[in-house]
Amino acid sequence: MAKAVKQFGPVRAGALVGVVLAGGEGRRMGPGPLKPLRPLGGRPMVAHVVERLRPQVMDLVVVANDPSPIFRRLKVPVIADPPDIRRAARREGRRLGPLAGILAGMEWSLRHHPHAGWILTAPADVPFLPLDLTVRLCGLMHVPEPDVLMVRHGQRREHTLAVWSVKLVHDLRRAVLDEGVRRVDEFARRYVFEELVWPGGNAEAFLNVNTPVELKVAAGRLAGARSRSRR
Repeated sequence: MAKAVKQFGPVRAGALVGVVLAGGEGRRMGPGPLKPLRPLGGRPMVAHVVERLRPQVMDLVVVANDPSPIFRRLKVPVIADPPDIRRAARREGRRLGPLAGILAGMEWSLRHHPHAGWILTAPADVPFLPLDLTVRLCGLMHVPEPDVLMVRHGQRREHTLAVWSVKLVHDLRRAVLDEGVRRVDEFARRYVFEELVWPGGNAEAFLNVNTPVELKVAAGRLAGARSRSRR
């Protein structure tokens, strides 16, 4: 049994396009590099998310508004928010939040994979994503299919760890630009919405690294995992 667990790897399911949201400002992390680019185990934190998610989806894109060349080293497409979204952000004097990145991911998916009906979004600060994430999510995509399917563990709902129908793209653009909607939950609740309650109540896989303390916790966990794998 121990050998079987050790060999367990990412499992891919369904025609999902992965979208890693790396456009946040990360103010709680304090001065220094952008939060997705903070070193974790010798690599940028976002690289861990890409590594765990890429084998589970048919294609993957990173949404990042910063032009840092470090993003290009991820060897996946890197895009920014759509130009009109960036103009709206400049007018407001702030970024428009995760909905802007979700919109960018939908539009990229429709251009490059017009027959894929869904995107799976994941934030760039969750470096221990489950390797069976897409399998469990797709297992809940029954008929009638929800428009939005979010992950919940314990009492926490992960608003940006979700499957989205790309049919919402025009509604999302209108909500962000014309209606000023900024909260992910506010938009998602307009449509057929469901949750995947993660089995076992184990929240370790969903550690959000938002502060220097949480980054140290993540580094310790990663070091422990590497030590166990060498035994």
